[in-house]
Amino acid sequence: MPFPHRPGRTVTGWIAASVLIAAGVLQARVADAAPATVTVAGSFTSELGCAQDWDLTCAPAQLSARPDGSWSATITVPAGSYAYKAALNGSWAENYGAHAVADGPDIPLVIPTGGRAVTFLYDPVTHWVTDTVNAAVVTAAGSFQSELGCPADWAADCLRSWLQDVDGDGTYTFTTTAVPPGTWEVKATVGLAWAENYGQDGVAGGANIAFTVAAAGDATTFSYTAGTHRLSATSATDPLDTLGAIYRPSATTFRIWSPDSSAVTVDVGGTVHPLTRTDVPGYTDVYQVVVTGDLRGRTYQFRINGTAVRDPYAQMVEPGTTRGIVVNDAAVLPTGGTWADRPALVNREDAVVYELHVRDFTIDASSGVDPAKRGKFLGLVQAGTTNNGRTTGLDHLRELGVTHVHLMPAFDFSTSMYNWGYDPANYNVPEEQYSQYTAPEDRIREFKDMVNGFHRAGIRVVMDVVYNHTFSKDALQAITPRYYTPADLSGTGNSLDDGNPMVARMIRDSLEHWVRTYNVDGFRFDLLGVHRAANAAAWGTHLTTRYADRNLLLYGEPWCGACTDPDESAKVRYGTVPTLGGAHIGVFNGTYRDAVKGGTRDRIMNYMGGAGNASAVALGTRGSPLATKSTGALPDLWAPAFAYDPEQSINYVSAHDDLNLYDKITYSGASGGAAGRAGQIDKFAAGIVLTSQGIPFLAEGDEFLRSKVVGGDYETAMNSYRAPDAVNAVHWGDKTTNAAVFAYYRDAIAARKSIPALRLTSWDSIRNQVSAKASGSVVVTSISGNAAAPTDYDTVVVYNPGTSGYTATLPPGTWHRALDSSGATDAAGTTCAALSVTVFRKG
Repeated sequence: MPFPHRPGRTVTGWIAASVLIAAGVLQARVADAAPATVTVAGSFTSELGCAQDWDLTCAPAQLSARPDGSWSATITVPAGSYAYKAALNGSWAENYGAHAVADGPDIPLVIPTGGRAVTFLYDPVTHWVTDTVNAAVVTAAGSFQSELGCPADWAADCLRSWLQDVDGDGTYTFTTTAVPPGTWEVKATVGLAWAENYGQDGVAGGANIAFTVAAAGDATTFSYTAGTHRLSATSATDPLDTLGAIYRPSATTFRIWSPDSSAVTVDVGGTVHPLTRTDVPGYTDVYQVVVTGDLRGRTYQFRINGTAVRDPYAQMVEPGTTRGIVVNDAAVLPTGGTWADRPALVNREDAVVYELHVRDFTIDASSGVDPAKRGKFLGLVQAGTTNNGRTTGLDHLRELGVTHVHLMPAFDFSTSMYNWGYDPANYNVPEEQYSQYTAPEDRIREFKDMVNGFHRAGIRVVMDVVYNHTFSKDALQAITPRYYTPADLSGTGNSLDDGNPMVARMIRDSLEHWVRTYNVDGFRFDLLGVHRAANAAAWGTHLTTRYADRNLLLYGEPWCGACTDPDESAKVRYGTVPTLGGAHIGVFNGTYRDAVKGGTRDRIMNYMGGAGNASAVALGTRGSPLATKSTGALPDLWAPAFAYDPEQSINYVSAHDDLNLYDKITYSGASGGAAGRAGQIDKFAAGIVLTSQGIPFLAEGDEFLRSKVVGGDYETAMNSYRAPDAVNAVHWGDKTTNAAVFAYYRDAIAARKSIPALRLTSWDSIRNQVSAKASGSVVVTSISGNAAAPTDYDTVVVYNPGTSGYTATLPPGTWHRALDSSGATDAAGTTCAALSVTVFRKG
């Protein structure tokens, strides 16, 4: 194009790479930093009388700020086929295209013969830019709007309750926590006026739709379907209008997907009710029956063709059966009736993630946890526990300084303990083996109390989720074989087929269930590489826009279970990670892991042992950024430089799989414990992870040299998923024995938190503000924490894998060491000890 705008790919190509789902935004629509100007620059601006197309100075293409916080203008556009984007502040530096994506694809605009007056709109909170040709302007007009900041209630023209269809699928949504407790009414209006409005059941001019908000701060979601004109309003304590058993005091609605059979029944209390096919927006082949009466706590059993099948959406189950229990888990509040404040997280790169197993962490008596709570959800959040005078459990995590706990699978799994839980049975039910209770609502409240306990301690909660397979095909195949792929992609004997839209929707609904109902802060996807990148993008975008105030952390494994996948290029791999940038999804950086520590089960230590590829480590310290900034897929699916944003690189050297860090070190021949070479290697590896751009990830116990080797048995330690507590339990006496190692981890985390240069937040900042160079085996990374002075380096990190000291050459200025092989320090000098990470700070 003649004007140097920033074009995107075609909309069709973008959707193929990353399907984005519409969602609302919490609270009133007020931008964090309102733009000075908004221009809808496009290929039609010359037709408006301006000098050229894509002209940012074109006066007729300027939008005006509205009192409700959005921007709009009505422009008469001649007939023709065009494209446009929204540019902010008279520059292409910040622009938004289709699906509210920064630097995204151009938005097509087709105007019929005769031309048309087109209203363009931009939301500075969601960054959705649209027009009245491509989308309707839908407002949730009701008795609550003045609470959102509108000048009056029932204001069709106030866009503080603007429902948006970001992905163009015909479903418009808006979520807010600003509606106070009480009963309210709403209707859907179209076109900023009452001439077209829809009420109950989608009837034009129909009855008002009533909804109730139970408590202050509850999220209320409005959803409008263009095809049926139906508007729903659901508060946080109302059940989600999905599938499963949807409880209300007067009746429970039972729904299940059955694409192959119409012989569907549900048995409730010995009475069999036939289900009939029904239309549920967003779903297909759904069968439903409404059973009157208060069924709270009653069991139910779906059958298809006479065979008992589980409810994939069950909120609670009878353990060991396929029978569900009718509950409304959203209405079960934590003890005390309120949620604790969510710990602050400004940027995802501020996260320090700590993986733990619910049982392992507290099951040993050395944890100091009360006997009844050991190995249980509430054992994780018991405060005040010690061993040898040193903190354990929750207080240990606070002392260590981590921001997130990553819970290995905590939903209902099939195998009895001991087990890691990677054999899912019921995706939406807390695992009963981690519970102290048997009553359904007590178990629900217990999990919520655990989340609250972590939040009160300043720690967020990430759930490890396993949507790539079930415990066997017996879990869901009797409903329909369409749940599963023809080939086993997980290595477990089965894999779920998210290529089927109803399976992909089930996964999205389950994710939202845990975020909305249990208040969790993110997910780690087991074998994310089994899933399609477009679907992962859709799940992530749905969550991070609908729950935009939460800064959810989303990441997973970009590989399958040692499979040959016929749809390889469509799946999550390093090469497709750039397409997940807008969805804020990252992946485990296995390439960087191997460069640092060698293979997961071999005796080679690579860089942490003094060998390996220094250039590969230099790339990893920068967060493995793309060579060229783009949200397009890479031709090399296993490219080591893959991150569109540093938050997409999850940096680690140890996780639950394979040998943990200290066992890998001793298996490879190092010895000497905390004070010897083995301990120094452990600290060196951890220091690399904790000073690299991206998000650091630690495994439980690595901070005090946890070992799972019993009697020299490394084979069991390599895959301890069903080994007993003697192998897997965390022994808290190790914290005393290896106190110096713990102190190093604590200090390195504190250094990361205190030095902004170690937590850069964009591809551009990595490119402009970081220089990482290999000098022989030594890697020197120079970083500026100031974007306005990108080469005025204020932080230098030296990685020395050698056997002798290294003298650093620092830029001009006064420098001091902030971290060295012993931990935190404030010393002069430029010597970097052998086998260590040294952090220098200017000033």
